[in-house]
Amino acid sequence: MNYRHIYHAGNFADVMKHLTLCLCLDHFKKKEVGFFALDAHGGIGQYDLNAPQAQKTNEWQSGIGKFIDGPTPVDFSLYFDFIKDDLKNGIYFGSPLLIAKNLRPQDRLIANELHEEDVETLRANLRPHKNAQITMMDAYQSIRANIPPKEKRGIILIDPPFEKTDEFEKLARQMEEWKKRFASGVYILWYPIKAHLPIGGLKEAAMTLNIHRTWCFETLMHRRESEGTFNGSGVILFNAPYQIPERITALCPFLKARMGLFDTSTQWLVGEAG
Repeated sequence: MNYRHIYHAGNFADVMKHLTLCLCLDHFKKKEVGFFALDAHGGIGQYDLNAPQAQKTNEWQSGIGKFIDGPTPVDFSLYFDFIKDDLKNGIYFGSPLLIAKNLRPQDRLIANELHEEDVETLRANLRPHKNAQITMMDAYQSIRANIPPKEKRGIILIDPPFEKTDEFEKLARQMEEWKKRFASGVYILWYPIKAHLPIGGLKEAAMTLNIHRTWCFETLMHRRESEGTFNGSGVILFNAPYQIPERITALCPFLKARMGLFDTSTQWLVGEAG
């Protein structure tokens, strides 16, 4: 458990992941009935971009830092408006804070984190949000423990650090469990793209699962086959809310130009009918 997101907070991968998350949350809020959100790998909730760790890599400068100046499209603003004021002060919100700031009184968040020190920081950062609960357990255990939610409408974010060599195989097994327990849930599964990682196998497992409206969104800083480097990242969105894939696809040229990406791609893995 050596991973610390402070080194990578606000990078291009965070931008694409958190944009997807915020557009999905906005969709959920279009109905009055409450929804449930689970962040299975919560981290600390917010990050100081002036901290030595963030300054050591400066990854945020080629990610969210590219959006500080200049106009942004309306759909991008559904994400950026939640962070822009604090960003000017060097603070970047992680996914638990982004979710918490989207909650209405009838909505509920469970933010899960396994690292003891990070749990305490996360608890402090979420303290103002009364309908947010913090748990400390294995991420996959937290998903099993909380689905199906009582609200019947739910969004689950899964973004492992991928420190373990069998993480992709584990995810393929876990996806089957998610479908059995909560087939209608909206799942956002983030993954890194490196030359040696079995990305094709993960997508194949998602297609085999056959949850309707399963969609994939990838951003690349380098060619995906480049050796020895972090080439990009992707998200697989299960039960993709109506028009979210189309809206994100429309933003791809803007994201590519602003962040200087090598490429972006989107793909339906399973269509409407499943």
